[in-house]
Amino acid sequence: MFPIRNGSLPANALLIAIGAAAGVGMSVLSVPTLVREKSTVSETSPRRRHTSGEVSWQKSATIAETRDHQDPQERTASIRAAGAEAARNDPASALALVADFTSEQDKLEFLRGIYSVWAASDPVSALDYAKSSLTAGLARSEAIGIAVNKWAGKDPRAAWLWSEANLTGPLQEQAFTDVLIGWTRNSPADAARWLASTGYNSQPLLNAVASTWAERSPKDAYNWAKSLPNRESRISALIGPTREWLNQDPKQAIPIITAELSEPNSAPLVTIIADTLGTNDPLSASVVVDSLPPGAIQDEAAATLAIVWAASDVKAAVAWSDTLKSESMRRQVITHIATTWGAIDPDAAIDWLHTLPAPLAAEGVIGAFNSWAGTDSAALREVVDGTPASPDMDLARIALADVLATTDINSSLSLALGITAAPSRDAAAARYFRHWRKTDDASAQEWLLANWSALDPATQQRLTREQQRNVVTR
Repeated sequence: MFPIRNGSLPANALLIAIGAAAGVGMSVLSVPTLVREKSTVSETSPRRRHTSGEVSWQKSATIAETRDHQDPQERTASIRAAGAEAARNDPASALALVADFTSEQDKLEFLRGIYSVWAASDPVSALDYAKSSLTAGLARSEAIGIAVNKWAGKDPRAAWLWSEANLTGPLQEQAFTDVLIGWTRNSPADAARWLASTGYNSQPLLNAVASTWAERSPKDAYNWAKSLPNRESRISALIGPTREWLNQDPKQAIPIITAELSEPNSAPLVTIIADTLGTNDPLSASVVVDSLPPGAIQDEAAATLAIVWAASDVKAAVAWSDTLKSESMRRQVITHIATTWGAIDPDAAIDWLHTLPAPLAAEGVIGAFNSWAGTDSAALREVVDGTPASPDMDLARIALADVLATTDINSSLSLALGITAAPSRDAAAARYFRHWRKTDDASAQEWLLANWSALDPATQQRLTREQQRNVVTR
């Protein structure tokens, strides 16, 4: 048992890999005179309902109120509501208010509010303005998407034909997708027939119909997706209905869906079953996984279920792993349980692995140490520094060195040089030295000169070869 560490939370199991959220920007909007074309939905353009003084008073009050919200979700909802209310009075005046927001994100939310109302009453004018007056980018694509979606709720064919005539490239395909989403919500069978009649076989369009249809009737959506002639398109389109059906009625869905899993390239469906059903009913998911034909697809499904199950009930996941007959599947399950458990309670995970045969546990030990290094590197460093050298500590050193390589490459090399197995030691040292040379060759060379006499001869030879290699600096 390793020493007690600070703050291991079950939530860490879901934080092994973290993505960075990036802000979105919107170009400054210009507000020319709106083109007042006759709409196929509304015979008249929006009319002004306030004098300029009344609009100015409302502008100040509305925008001031939105700034009072500190909670991001409340602020977003407030800004969208303000945009919608302004558009009800007059879209032209509402668009002029966009410039009063300083944040690009706030401008975008206000524009979304405007278009949610304007596009419902006069989609042609709203779309023409977006196409001609909004700078290409997120603002234009968002406005067009909202407008064609609203239009599709009333006259989807007109919305599609406008998109076909006025847009090109990715913007057109996104508009088609938005039209089909709005159309499918009202009349899925008609939307599906229309898509077939157009000759478009784009995967995003097929998926839009299938996933949106599944919100209303996953079984019907599943049957439609299953009827698609192209195998790859069929498998991709089945993913949305499969997930939704398993959430809504797993007892009805499981026997029908599992009968299709023998089809080639069905691995994505198997993973969806293991993930979705494993979240709601892991025991039933394990029965489905056990019933699959042995091979790569079964192993992949088992690995997915192991992650989901271990995050919610690791003891039950471990008990399931003990029942598995296939050695390859059991190895996959053990590895993924250990990797997940290593982020929650690495001591317990590694103790469990030590009770298993080494061939089954080997990859799991690596996974557990990787998770430990990723979630609590300071605690793992204490363990490494205070524990005698061993094969386990060699793996811990590599896991920790990999995490530190981007911030403290000197420590990574120090950890690598403490590995007991000479081949692994030299390979790790060479890898980190190479990485250092790419980012700061002068410092890497300085380190090598200062530490040269303390290095093992085999390590000296390996780093000399690395030193002689040409590197592309970053």
